[in-house]
Amino acid sequence: MGDETLITETRGAVRWLTVNRPARRNAYTGALFDQMIEALAEADSDPSVLAVVLTGAGDKAFSTGADLKPDTEYSPLGLGEGELVHPAVRYFLAADAFSKPLIARVNGDAMAGGMGVLAMCDLAVAADHARFALPEVRIGLFPVLIVAALRRIIPRRVMMEMAITGEFFDAVFARDISLVNYVIPLAELDAKVEWLTDRIVNKAPMAVRRGKHAMRHMWDMNLDDSLAHAQSELVQLFATRDHAEGLAAFNEKRTPDWPSLKD
Repeated sequence: MGDETLITETRGAVRWLTVNRPARRNAYTGALFDQMIEALAEADSDPSVLAVVLTGAGDKAFSTGADLKPDTEYSPLGLGEGELVHPAVRYFLAADAFSKPLIARVNGDAMAGGMGVLAMCDLAVAADHARFALPEVRIGLFPVLIVAALRRIIPRRVMMEMAITGEFFDAVFARDISLVNYVIPLAELDAKVEWLTDRIVNKAPMAVRRGKHAMRHMWDMNLDDSLAHAQSELVQLFATRDHAEGLAAFNEKRTPDWPSLKD
């Protein structure tokens, strides 16, 4: 993988992003967050990319969060000179705004900021040896930024226990609390991720992107507002060429040839 800290690879219609710092358990730095933000922006603007997979190098760690080694150039404890927004927050906002499916390939331990990055993915497949933790209380901190990312996924009492104990939990428990979708033996991890992405990239690209956008906005709305928003989105979806093609393909019993892929 060379000396790059973020490896970018395109596999068909899927862009793979690999955090490549295995010696540091794929810990994040401010510069690495910037690279991840840039990579998402590039994938979002590339019409040939229909989904992104985010993972870590090796089989030990997805990411253990911020690099806490004394020789790192990045401090997770506050903002750098001239910064108004924490690097992790900038990444979380970029991931939230990303319009295409973002899938976490959890190849090993996810801790602290790694849990936050995982939470900002739409789907997740974890190796069965992976462990998960919010260990900040062990060093006199509290995972306030990570809680903001996790709060829509993990039940409140479960998240409170994780945050105030800092203890590890296993991949099966992560699946049981909906933190990940699937738990798979490491040897089968790539095949399961590819199985999942294959089920995404053959669907109407415009519907997937607009649908993800709609869900993002509806998430915290009350029922009346969410139905009003959904109705507005549905009218726009009915007007797309992808819908016309999908309906025609359904009636003609053939595979759709999505017009949005040609734009």
